[in-house]
Amino acid sequence: MVFSRIRKWRRRQRALLDTSVFAQVLEQGDVQACQRLASQLLAFVDEPSTLPEERALVMPYLARLATHPQRAVRAYVAEAACDCQNLDAEVVFCIAGNEDDIALPFIAGAVSLERVKQLAIYRAGDVRRRLAVCGRADVDAAVVAEALENGQREVVLCCLRNAQAALSPEQARRLYVRHREDEEIIAALLERPDLPLEVRIAHVEIQSGRLRQVMERSEWQAAAAGGSDPVAAVEEQALAEILAGVEDEEQLQAALEFLSRRGKLTAAVLLRAACGGHVAVLLHALAWLSGMRVGRLHTALRKGASLGVMRTALMRSGLPETTHALALAVLLAARGAGDDAARVGARLMAFGPRLMETIAEADALSVAEKLEAASLLEQLGDESVRPLAGRFTQSLLRHAA
Repeated sequence: MVFSRIRKWRRRQRALLDTSVFAQVLEQGDVQACQRLASQLLAFVDEPSTLPEERALVMPYLARLATHPQRAVRAYVAEAACDCQNLDAEVVFCIAGNEDDIALPFIAGAVSLERVKQLAIYRAGDVRRRLAVCGRADVDAAVVAEALENGQREVVLCCLRNAQAALSPEQARRLYVRHREDEEIIAALLERPDLPLEVRIAHVEIQSGRLRQVMERSEWQAAAAGGSDPVAAVEEQALAEILAGVEDEEQLQAALEFLSRRGKLTAAVLLRAACGGHVAVLLHALAWLSGMRVGRLHTALRKGASLGVMRTALMRSGLPETTHALALAVLLAARGAGDDAARVGARLMAFGPRLMETIAEADALSVAEKLEAASLLEQLGDESVRPLAGRFTQSLLRHAA
């Protein structure tokens, strides 16, 4: 065996390696012999007891194996070296310079590629090698920063689609501004869970502005002449979905403040989210707008609790009085759901029909409030509940007549 001499030498004096046997295998050995040597050398460099000096002596032979004239040897080394922890830069770069089908899997998965090696391969490599680095599960933040700042379009997309590639808020903002006309990059950016909420909100506003420009063309004016604003409805729903997707109280608070500064924190946005089952959005918004504690408003979700505190919060919030009835109905419908109703990020399933039933049957709402709530639900509810709200509104009006 190749290492028999080494072990004997170590037992005697722990002297440095006699590497002549490695050179002999490289010069005279066939493919199988070279592959065996590669396995033994890779195991040797990862052995905890191996001295740094001995490891350094082995590396030039691994580099020669990685650039061996026989493709089968080069491919074997690249595959076996993926799990090796202690490869030096020379060996790594020799493998990375091989044919694509040999090099790219190694670049994508080798455990020895820490920050410096990743950066070196990224900077020296072609697009395919850059993509392999940026697709790594442990891609370094410095590589991501360089790729997002100066990388080719496909490299930027690769980083955005890699969930393990950390994206800072500032990077996200710059990317959105720079690539706002590139639909594929913007779509990948919007899929990121770490995308700042202000970027999502700004995107909704930009899209709404573009849609409004289209609607203002002469051929659309007749369709918009009915008095309703379809662009506003689309924007409201998009903003409501952004708020509904927040799963952290601090982030929700920041989103509410950001929308408020931009004049977008409207009753329609809040009620669209709440009517979709995201009651916590309405609770937190009312608490912030009214200057009251969220915990105090939570008490209104208890069965049999008075709605007085919620009526007070609504009056202080500045939301239009015509929206108060539907907000109260939402809170009544959410009773019995337990803590889930107040938990940020939670959605009460099948909430629309439950809300419509509450409007129809709740004794805490007057007939006038029921009419107001149902009329507004017909505008702001989803497809499952709008027809029910419309029929209920018509029924109330017939009885009133």
